[in-house]
Amino acid sequence: MTHFSAHPSRVIAILLITASATTAPWASHAAAPSTGKGVTILKPKTLSGKEISAVRTPLGVPNDYKPFIARLKSGDLLTVAFCFGPIPGVKGYAERALFWRSKDNGKTWGPREERIDVQGREFGLTALSDGSLLMTCHWLARDVFNPSKHTHSKIFRSTDEGKTWSETRIGPDAFPDRAATVADWMAFEMPDPKNPGKLLACLGVSMQDGHKNAPKVVRIWRSADSGKTWDRSLRPDTQGWMDVDGFFSQTVTFRTKTGKILHPVRVDRTGPHWHIPGTPESLKKESGDQGDRMMLWESTDNGRHFHRHNKIGNFGTYGEMYPRFLQLQDGRILLTFTVRSNSTDGHNLGLRAIINDNDGKSWEFRNDRMVISDVNFGSSGGGFGNTIQTADGRLVSVYSYRDKAGKTHIEAIRWSLPDKR
Repeated sequence: MTHFSAHPSRVIAILLITASATTAPWASHAAAPSTGKGVTILKPKTLSGKEISAVRTPLGVPNDYKPFIARLKSGDLLTVAFCFGPIPGVKGYAERALFWRSKDNGKTWGPREERIDVQGREFGLTALSDGSLLMTCHWLARDVFNPSKHTHSKIFRSTDEGKTWSETRIGPDAFPDRAATVADWMAFEMPDPKNPGKLLACLGVSMQDGHKNAPKVVRIWRSADSGKTWDRSLRPDTQGWMDVDGFFSQTVTFRTKTGKILHPVRVDRTGPHWHIPGTPESLKKESGDQGDRMMLWESTDNGRHFHRHNKIGNFGTYGEMYPRFLQLQDGRILLTFTVRSNSTDGHNLGLRAIINDNDGKSWEFRNDRMVISDVNFGSSGGGFGNTIQTADGRLVSVYSYRDKAGKTHIEAIRWSLPDKR
């Protein structure tokens, strides 16, 4: 584990952090007023078809991207995203974290806090039961602060609700040379069999190497001290899964109330598992990775063995990805996900949600589908974010979208669970 003061590449960051701790003066931007655009329910079946009232609050400045939200042990909310604009006095490309805080369940938000000392992209945030925070990210080879000069992932940890962070690199030990290591965006907790009444923090770890080395380095890291140290020995059986992104990559793992583990794998458009039987293969002509999809896997033995959900694992359709699960206070499970391309519901790209009421046994993506955001322009940029539930039962989601000029923006939305029929 590395603490920031010990990392040579952060000398410049430390010098600049005072100036960048709030909205950066070189990127100041007046936030637009909050709006009341609601959440639409498509093809209502068990839910009321009435639009869900909501309040949307813009956060940050143009080109802030891909937010993630957590409810802290104190009850405050913390949103993280990343930016990549120039830094005065620093030559080269640099991605770093942004934070916003809310002390009133998402009704209002504090200033944009740009943290040049927290470097990386696509942060995923988990608040553990004891209040510790774990945050994973990807770190690009071309980032000026990356001393390894190859892409890999990291785990950040905070015990003071995100004011200070330490970090652990994923790799290079136990991975092939210069491996593009990856991890789930969220950790999950399960009972510690060696310490009754205690919990293990768990995190899926793998690498992006597709059809050769990926199955060799699939791991679930487990920690009995909230991420301070890790037992890296668990090698789950994933039935030889091979794909470009690896088994634990650009997704999450979720443990239900009954102890079943749900894990949607990201399936690459160029890989062997992408095509859904009975559907046309025309999307193979699409460039990039926007046409990737999800496949759901399960484990009933605390992650030692995984099998495909309902034997084939179908979970949504092409272009739907970035899944995030939330155990609701009423026992149901909310799945928030992104339509990243090829929308099939008549709305622009962005964030969607569905509800499960049988411990993850069945998922209905067409009926009772909630449109959280749909204002994106272009072929990418919309969605990414997740949803949390506040103590009063309300929901808060975050997402990004791309405007007509190609700039990305971030918003938080405060809304409620829909009424049942």
